[in-house]
Amino acid sequence: MITLIRNIQDSGKTASMVAAIRQHVLLDGYSPGEVYVNFGLKIDGAHCLNNKEMIAFLTKAMKSGIKHLIIGITEADRVFPARYWQKQDQTDALIGLWQDEKSFWLVYADAHSGTGVDVTMRSVRQIAWIPRYNKAKDLIKVHVINGCFAREYNLIIPNVSQTVFPYYDRWQVNN
Repeated sequence: MITLIRNIQDSGKTASMVAAIRQHVLLDGYSPGEVYVNFGLKIDGAHCLNNKEMIAFLTKAMKSGIKHLIIGITEADRVFPARYWQKQDQTDALIGLWQDEKSFWLVYADAHSGTGVDVTMRSVRQIAWIPRYNKAKDLIKVHVINGCFAREYNLIIPNVSQTVFPYYDRWQVNN
């Protein structure tokens, strides 16, 4: 499953991703050691890579056939920008995303509205999330567009101050 999360700044993009990753680790049979992200995720055993390391890891994982992973890419528009589609390492890293189901990969990537991500990443996206953080109610409402099943629905991530924000630093600058 490949989910692309898009909206404006401070809308809960990365927080939504963290909530999903936590759910997969707590309830869906993924271990923290199978989690690879490009931000400071505070889950013991998760692998926190910088952007260059993420590109290298995706290429390695695809070529070696590593299975059962959760990949979290924040600011995907910076990691895989549309203007660099001709860069071989970027293409090599993204081409394997088409093997997500065979490899049991769960891929989450977020990007700001109005910015471009590599056409390959846009093409492989199966699910789109549009989050809206409501600080007063301590929740994130997510509009989900599931292209695999031609469904749209909403989900709510409650109590984000307790269940999401302690697990990452939303002010960390990614490199």
